[in-house]
Amino acid sequence: MLEDNFIMWLSRIDGISIKKKWEILNHFKTAKDFFYADVSEIRLFCNKNRIDINNILDVKNEIILENYINHMKKYNFKFVSQNNKDYPNILKQIPDAPLGFYMLGNMPDDLNNKVGVIGARKCTQYGAMNAYKFGKELGENNIVVVSGMAMGIDSMAHKGAIDGGGKTIAVLGCGLDIVYPPSNLALREDIIKNGCVISEFPIGTPPYPANFPMRNRIISGMSDAILVVESGKKSGTLITVGQALEQGRDIFAIPGNINSPMSEGTNNLIKECAFPLTNIDDILSNLGILHKYNKNDKNINNNIEKSENIKNLLAPDEKIVYACIQEGPVTIDEIIVKAKINIQTAQYVLTMLELKGYIKKLAGQKYIKAL
Repeated sequence: MLEDNFIMWLSRIDGISIKKKWEILNHFKTAKDFFYADVSEIRLFCNKNRIDINNILDVKNEIILENYINHMKKYNFKFVSQNNKDYPNILKQIPDAPLGFYMLGNMPDDLNNKVGVIGARKCTQYGAMNAYKFGKELGENNIVVVSGMAMGIDSMAHKGAIDGGGKTIAVLGCGLDIVYPPSNLALREDIIKNGCVISEFPIGTPPYPANFPMRNRIISGMSDAILVVESGKKSGTLITVGQALEQGRDIFAIPGNINSPMSEGTNNLIKECAFPLTNIDDILSNLGILHKYNKNDKNINNNIEKSENIKNLLAPDEKIVYACIQEGPVTIDEIIVKAKINIQTAQYVLTMLELKGYIKKLAGQKYIKAL
């Protein structure tokens, strides 16, 4: 039996936090070994780590495991653990990464940039228009749109990405067998054809309010940046922003009417922590994309050749730092580690490269090549 099935079983045990489940995996090495471990060994571990063993013993049964697997087969769902190639690498890096998730559809290539688009369910026409507009432009630029398939901003962002010929991922706060909201049934089918629908919640889990903050950490966790389209002063959207900041993600927000309560949240974010977004290029440059995506772009090879020519014009320390800046944006901390230099040298060399026009400094203290 596949290890993913045993990890799925472990993920479904009630009353044990994700952190504790990771401790179980680290100790027993595999979920299969934990499943077949002697009760005395499990009891010893649980007592030491303050885990209620009864929750485990209640489901430590091959018949229950087979029922879980058959239930997934019935709905044609796939369980994706961190051992699976479909589990996004960026999501693995967050402290409370899910053990795995259920999936319908196909996970977009991990090499594609992903942007989480979030906002109010009861959005204004202005918000809906911008969610669709930027979702479409992200899709046109081969950037995956990640959202929650809720009414309002989420739905419009998904639709925009699909109409832009791009891929999109919907992260749900309920089991995959439940369409929530029901009115999004057709949209759900379109998302599955152009990406995937995922959830860490088992089949049959209703859309409880407490599920959505958990869902939101996955939206931000698998995204390179977050775009807040429209949000009131007090909104669940701001919880996602807080999670994204803890995960080290850059936040973008669309400015709104200063007299509109529905823009109060986004306008406050711009004052506090978010970069204002008025053009798709604002996000493209942050992701290190210097020109709009074109599958037939002939400039790519020219840019590579130009980058090689630049190296011949640099001083030795400049060559080292320049070589640390590859396809996407990098921080000065990453450069210091890669180049094995101190912060003073890094700052000086980066300033010289920027003055010479060879690199560009982005928002969030990131650097990219300026080809």
